[in-house]
Amino acid sequence: MLEKYKKQISFQQLQKEFLKNDDERIEYIKTELEKAYNEKNGDSVYILISAIYMFKLYSEKFVDILCKLTKEEWHGKHEDIVFYLQQLELPSTIDCIYELATSNFEKYRWDDNFALVRKCCFALGDINTPKAKEKLELLLQSEEETIREHAMEQLNRCDFTNKDVE
Repeated sequence: MLEKYKKQISFQQLQKEFLKNDDERIEYIKTELEKAYNEKNGDSVYILISAIYMFKLYSEKFVDILCKLTKEEWHGKHEDIVFYLQQLELPSTIDCIYELATSNFEKYRWDDNFALVRKCCFALGDINTPKAKEKLELLLQSEEETIREHAMEQLNRCDFTNKDVE
């Protein structure tokens, strides 16, 4: 138990490290997220994702590690990650978001409203490119009516005229 706790990053450690500028904060969090990913440490992922929001650190530098984390079921920050990616509106995240929407992680199977999938659909809609539209059209083929409704909601909301620049 004590060993597990020692591996977790603490808020005290974060406060000490966050007496720096945003670039240093971003690099620190990115490095710690990589460590948490390698160690499969969901508690550290939770704290680090929270710190990203707390300090309003919006950076493309997080995209690679966040997309790696979307493929892992051992943490519980998928919805926060997709919301972050939605705010960035980067065409380079379309595949990552679509894969998360179709991941079928066991912990989300109980959700008849498919909240995670809905957030993914909104993210694809906000990216608003032809490729994002293609992914939403693929979600229309789902066996689940609610997923089809979430995809259609975005297809009706968006014009998909942004350029596919990755």
